[in-house]
Amino acid sequence: MQFYLNGYKTGDPFIEDPHPSVAERPGGLPADVDVLIIGCGPAGLVLAAQMANFPDIRTVVVDRKDGPLEVGQADGVACRSVEMFEAFGLADRLVEEAYRVNEVAFWRPDPDDPSKIKRTGRIQDVEEGLSEMPHVIVNQARMLDYLLDHMERSASRLEPFYGLHASDVQIDGSGSSEYPVTVTLQHMKDFEETGETSTVRAKYVVGSDGSRSGTRTAIGRELVGDPMNQSWGVMDAFAVTDFPDIRLKCAIHSANQGNILIIPREGGYMVRFYVALDNVRDKEMLDNRNVTPEKLATVANRILHPYTVEVEDVAWWAVYEIGQRLCDKFDDVPVAEMATRLPRVFIAGDACHTHSAKAGQGMNVSMADTWNLGWKLGAVLRGRPSRNCCTPIPRNARRSPSSSSISTASSPRCSAPTRPSPVTVTM
Repeated sequence: MQFYLNGYKTGDPFIEDPHPSVAERPGGLPADVDVLIIGCGPAGLVLAAQMANFPDIRTVVVDRKDGPLEVGQADGVACRSVEMFEAFGLADRLVEEAYRVNEVAFWRPDPDDPSKIKRTGRIQDVEEGLSEMPHVIVNQARMLDYLLDHMERSASRLEPFYGLHASDVQIDGSGSSEYPVTVTLQHMKDFEETGETSTVRAKYVVGSDGSRSGTRTAIGRELVGDPMNQSWGVMDAFAVTDFPDIRLKCAIHSANQGNILIIPREGGYMVRFYVALDNVRDKEMLDNRNVTPEKLATVANRILHPYTVEVEDVAWWAVYEIGQRLCDKFDDVPVAEMATRLPRVFIAGDACHTHSAKAGQGMNVSMADTWNLGWKLGAVLRGRPSRNCCTPIPRNARRSPSSSSISTASSPRCSAPTRPSPVTVTM
């Protein structure tokens, strides 16, 4: 027996008793919801994990994939992100499984022989006093599994609906509807449309549906910034090498052969290679889109000289062609109408800002977006937000407390997630 909040009882203390609404919940996709989350990436699932803590708020999560992510994509979890996971009670699991990034090694051309690389520095990865949590590396799929597990154990028993693609988002701006956002969902199988559609009406919609976000397009936003002028190949590999710092995070710059970022993976064996592809030297495979893990390994050996790496097995690989881009606004309200209209559709994560893959910022900033947005949605939908969370809308724009919509007489206008600060990374 252990002592819990509500007395002595057997069972797992991390599984909450289901909320009464769970038993009353109809099977399948509901017609009306309070919050519809589009996308099961890091941004979407951090928001879903937060909303799962509000069982009285009806939340639905949809994703176009057939199921949860299994391998690949982002892997660096910043200290602040681990702090977020601590709030969910998941930090211990995350840190125990992950690779801790304690140091960073820097390699540059050898002054005596620039055709070779030489270690020029080795520094602490995280400055003293920044956080009680470490900077860690873990498969994004594992991290998302933790969030899905938290949702399943919550009183909401929240689970995503897979195989649904949001093809259209319509907003009723009249203010007369309790559910002003109507989303059309295309049913998918193996990323192909089946021809079947469903419609969901929502009080709020959050589009965390990636850099090609249909939600962003629907609300008239656009990513603006640097063009896609740099290509990086990335692969998670089991490798045999004589490179001495293979189990350290390394930033490697050769004289004229390119750059590599090495990230050791959790488990003690796998390593991730971020390989910069040269627009001149590697032009043929970039233009013909015939990059392969074997070709990435060839480029890696070119950069690592005089050391060599023999790639034995590749668990996952991809090519990133992405610039630094940002939307001017993260919700559906035009700037001219901000004083009189409440936002109903938000975008988060890659839908509103994209980052160079080598900086390790995309996933972490995306999760910060929805971490910021989640508590605001919960407060507004429960009718008890803090007066200090954001600026109230003008008195003449408030609705009556008897209105079927959320009473803005006591609800400030919570706008989009905080825009990420510019990040400069020196490699």
